[in-house]
Amino acid sequence: MKTLLATAALSIAALLAAQAVQAQEITIRAGHTNVTGSIQDMGMQKLRDLLEEKTDGRATIEIFPNGQIGDEAQLVEGVLLGTVPMAMTSNALLSNVVTDLRVLDMPFMFESIGALSKTLEGPAKPLIRDAAEASGYQLIGSYSSGIRHMMTKKEINTIDDLANLKIRTMQQPMHVEAFRAYGANPTPMAYSELYGALQSGVVDGAEGATSDYNAQRFYEVADHFSLVGWINMTAHIFMNKAEFEALPEDVQTALLEAGEESAVWQREFVVEQEQPLLAELRAKGVTIVEPDTAPFREASMPLYERFLETPSQRTLFEALSE
Repeated sequence: MKTLLATAALSIAALLAAQAVQAQEITIRAGHTNVTGSIQDMGMQKLRDLLEEKTDGRATIEIFPNGQIGDEAQLVEGVLLGTVPMAMTSNALLSNVVTDLRVLDMPFMFESIGALSKTLEGPAKPLIRDAAEASGYQLIGSYSSGIRHMMTKKEINTIDDLANLKIRTMQQPMHVEAFRAYGANPTPMAYSELYGALQSGVVDGAEGATSDYNAQRFYEVADHFSLVGWINMTAHIFMNKAEFEALPEDVQTALLEAGEESAVWQREFVVEQEQPLLAELRAKGVTIVEPDTAPFREASMPLYERFLETPSQRTLFEALSE
C-alpha cells in the first residue's frame, strides 16, 4: 500500500512539474541596431505586445536595441548559427545571405511606403518567405526603414555635387555600386561607426532615412539633408528556421500573426512620422533641399541589369512590379 501511494505521489509530482514547464513563459531574445524609440524599435515593441496578447503572456520578446548583441552583419550570421534567437536588420544585410532579396533594394523601386506595403502583401509575399526559408531563416515580418536620402556636411543640390565625396553605404554590393554610379566614393562601414566617422571626417556624408537621421542625431555632424529618396528600404524580422519550428505550434502561429499585424502598423507609423520629423529637423537648423532626382534615376538603371542575376531574382522582380 505504501509503495502504491509513493508511486502515485511521484506520478502526481511529475505531472505537476510537467505542467509547470508547459506554463512557463517563453522569452525570445531579439537584437537590432536602431535606438530605443526609433520607428524600427517601435515596431518591435508592437510585435512583443501583440505576441503577449495572443499567448496570454505565455510568450514574450526581450528586445536588445542599438547593437547591444551585435551589428547587422553579426545579427544575420548569429541567427543563422543559432546564437541569436531573433533579429531585425535591413534587407540590405540579410540579402547578403538571402541573395534573392537584393531585388528589394533596387534604387527607386518603390515610389512610396504605401506602394511598398502593397507589393509586400501581394504576389511577391510567398516568394520572399520561400527565399528566406531556403537559406535557413523564418521570416516573421517586414517593416519599413523609411525612404532613404543623403546626409552630408555640404549641400547636395545636384548629382554632380556628389563627385568624389566619401559617402558611407551599407555593407552590400548594390549599395556600393549605386553610389559609385552617382559619382561618389562609396565607403561601406557598420552603422555603429557612422557618427564618429562623420564627426572625424572619415566620410563626408551618408545615406539614411529621416527617422534615423533624427534619432541617431546625425544632424549634429552632417547638417545638410538632401531628399533624393534613392531607396525605399525594408527591415525584416527573422529567426533561425529550426529554432522557430521548435516553439510550440500555438506560439508559432501567434508569432506569425503578430509579425503580420505589427508590420502593417509599423509601416503606417513611418508614413505618419515623416513630415513632422522634417519640420523638427528644420527647426534644429538642418538645411533640407530637394534635388532633381532624374539624373539619379538614370544613373541607377544599369544596376538593374547587373544585379538581377538569377531566374529567381527576375521572378521576384516581376512579382514586385505587378
